[in-house]
Amino acid sequence: MIAPSPLNFPDLRGLTLLVVDDNEDAVEVLSMFLEICGAAVLVARTAMGGLTYVDVAPKLDLVITDLSMPLMDGVEFVHTIRRHPTPSRRSLPVIALTGFPEDFVKSQSVFNAFLRKPVDLDRLTATIQSLV
Repeated sequence: MIAPSPLNFPDLRGLTLLVVDDNEDAVEVLSMFLEICGAAVLVARTAMGGLTYVDVAPKLDLVITDLSMPLMDGVEFVHTIRRHPTPSRRSLPVIALTGFPEDFVKSQSVFNAFLRKPVDLDRLTATIQSLV
């Protein structure tokens, strides 16, 4: 009998990532995967909650955000980050996630990367590694 080989997850140790999405299942799956890869994951279910982390988290390396959220969408959320008083926060890399292709057209210039839902986890981790 052959023992199964261990799964090889991308190494995201040492990174602190903020995931912002109003979809409970999406947040749970994404944060669990990123934690398995070794990242510290902060979760916000609203853009306003995400902005709180941008203001108070001692370390933040990258933001992953949905575009379609109530009250404040992902585009407005990132525009607010880009106006942050702290230069290192203004320049945070941001990955946009959405299932709606029309969102990409109106918002592509404010994000460092854009990925379509459902998210390919290999592509996501490769994108994270290229941005940090």
